[in-house]
Amino acid sequence: MHVDDAVEFLINFLRSPRIPSGYATIGYDITMQIIVRAYLTEVEHAPDYPQYISDQPRGPELTTIFSDAAWELCRRGILRPSVRTDAAVGGQGTADGSGYSLTTFGRDWITASPPEALLFNADRLSQLFKKLSEELGPAFLQRAGEAARCYAFGVYVASSAMCGAAAEAILLAVAIAKSGNEAEILSLYRTANGRKKVIDSVIGQARTPIAEQFRSALGLLAYWRDDAAHGLASTISEIEAHDALARLLRLSQFTTDNWAELTG
Repeated sequence: MHVDDAVEFLINFLRSPRIPSGYATIGYDITMQIIVRAYLTEVEHAPDYPQYISDQPRGPELTTIFSDAAWELCRRGILRPSVRTDAAVGGQGTADGSGYSLTTFGRDWITASPPEALLFNADRLSQLFKKLSEELGPAFLQRAGEAARCYAFGVYVASSAMCGAAAEAILLAVAIAKSGNEAEILSLYRTANGRKKVIDSVIGQARTPIAEQFRSALGLLAYWRDDAAHGLASTISEIEAHDALARLLRLSQFTTDNWAELTG
């Protein structure tokens, strides 16, 4: 189980609370005891087990993962490690402090945001990008990794800009592999309309479906990079940044899958 999976389960639980029989949230919105028990019951279909999750075989492992997931939501301002505001005066906590409550922002976010909006974990994405960088190169890995980290910290304009930069690193890696002349490609790239010229040099001999998909993916990511890099206020939000990362991941996977045709 990955922290991303635990974050997804926590968000789902916060949207649709279901407290197991015999348990109470006390002054919190969630506690580790309740979350782990709900996960074991709903996902792993575990049979009855002792009252305390520490006595369940997977209890300590799942508690660690869900605690990391809850802290990720705290870091994003969605949860806080304390009793609810309406329970703060005389609200009961747990002895081990393993309870969390929604912030004011968190209550609005849970209601308004799409379910998938927090499902990117910087560590998991970085692992995927590192594997893909074996062909796409270190420049791609550097920019893609920074895009993932910026997104994780809520810096959405910077994340989108780095997605565009990573996409251009993909373009240059393909073009250089195809021509075998790095200096020539970089010189072409720096000319007027250089990005378009380099794209044309890559997809000129490719089949139409491959060429169109490659050009389209690069075009939208380049638009977000340009929008983020200009001096005007940007409308890029969490939703656009999430989509930019998803598109970058698809582009990088598409490129490695069709590497032979794009570079042949």
